[in-house]
Amino acid sequence: MKNEKAKNPYNLTIKESRAILKSNMREMKRLEKIKRKRVSAEHFTAQMKNPDNVLEVENLHTYFFTDNGVVKSVNGISFDIPQNSIVGLVGESGCGKSVTSLSIMQLVQAPQGQVVDGEIRFAANDYRTDDRGKRIPVYKRNENGEIITQPKLDKHGNPVLNKEGKPVTEPIREVNDDGMFVYETAETVYDIAKMPTEDMARVRGKDISMIFQEPMTSLNPVFTIGYQIEEVVYLLHPLATKEQARAKAIKMLKLVGIPMPETIIDYYPHQLSGGMRQRVMIAIALTGNPKLIIADEPTTALDVTIQSQILQLIKNVQKQCNASVLLITHDLGVVAEMADYVVVMYAGKIVEKGTVYEIFDNPLHPYTMGIQKAKPTFESDIGADLYSIPGNVPNPINMPNECLFKDRCNRRCGKCEGEYPQEIKVTDTHSVFCHLYKK
Repeated sequence: MKNEKAKNPYNLTIKESRAILKSNMREMKRLEKIKRKRVSAEHFTAQMKNPDNVLEVENLHTYFFTDNGVVKSVNGISFDIPQNSIVGLVGESGCGKSVTSLSIMQLVQAPQGQVVDGEIRFAANDYRTDDRGKRIPVYKRNENGEIITQPKLDKHGNPVLNKEGKPVTEPIREVNDDGMFVYETAETVYDIAKMPTEDMARVRGKDISMIFQEPMTSLNPVFTIGYQIEEVVYLLHPLATKEQARAKAIKMLKLVGIPMPETIIDYYPHQLSGGMRQRVMIAIALTGNPKLIIADEPTTALDVTIQSQILQLIKNVQKQCNASVLLITHDLGVVAEMADYVVVMYAGKIVEKGTVYEIFDNPLHPYTMGIQKAKPTFESDIGADLYSIPGNVPNPINMPNECLFKDRCNRRCGKCEGEYPQEIKVTDTHSVFCHLYKK
């Protein structure tokens, strides 16, 4: 066993395996208990450091407790998403992009996957509630600010009378463009990393929505697409009628460019193409009028021509809805076309971030330079081999606190043997994590 251990340091003895299992079980139980604990809203409310941001991720750690050790999928990342902007999260497969998005949505596979540290501050438009915990309706008011009333009618349309025989009045409620009741809201900043699982329903699907990368499996094959959109409407507006929910579903299908929505609404997913299914997924994500849309490689399963249409649709919808978008991809061409800001990840950490112009015109980190060189261009020589970054991604289990790219870097220096480099600000918006830029 000692010889095998010397050949491969990741081989475990039975004693080591049991110790890992015991430690993992103890930590998972502790974290699950915290998530299920009922606490007041003050426990997970926060304050945005910059009021112009819709989301602020600070020192986020998301780990997976496996039989072989702790996989640090997201290992202390920090970035912001400004209002009405598109932020591209870039990196090769396995760097932690999707785990970051799942952490924001609180959808990491539990109990093995856990957010163990950090803050995820999000500015939500939460419903205001009364002493009984019910939403406060918005009523129509006259020029003097007084609530307008009308005669109350019974189910037959006749006026309701009180004991004295006088007609009973009731306040007139405000409705939105879809004819559904409006409730009072107030901007509240939540720390999603501390929110109990039950309270996450306040923001998930309403203020934060997600477009998954696989439209073939994201839709339920046994329900019509209209049913699946209407389901979201009922969750957000419990008093909506069938007619209102169907009208809203048709409206959303029109918004995402689906032809003949009155007919398509009764189709099942298998009757639609991949591009059409992805449009339906976008329609579902937009039904709640979210402030933040997370698009996790939304064009991976689509052909090239449909990819362009879907990306243009996301960009148009983002402008129409005044929403922000976190676009997760490994395609730098997509980022250059779509994003306002870029965050580059490698092995669970951020290596560089800045505006799209700073990242593409002045890349600083050797990894950022490498992934840009690896993309073919029209100037590339015919028949020439594509550039590839040498070496392999480090083992994600129990990663040390050091530069994880140093073994693949062609600019490695003596400073790289120390701890992981601190953030170095080049401009107000451009920063890099690399020892080469230490003063």
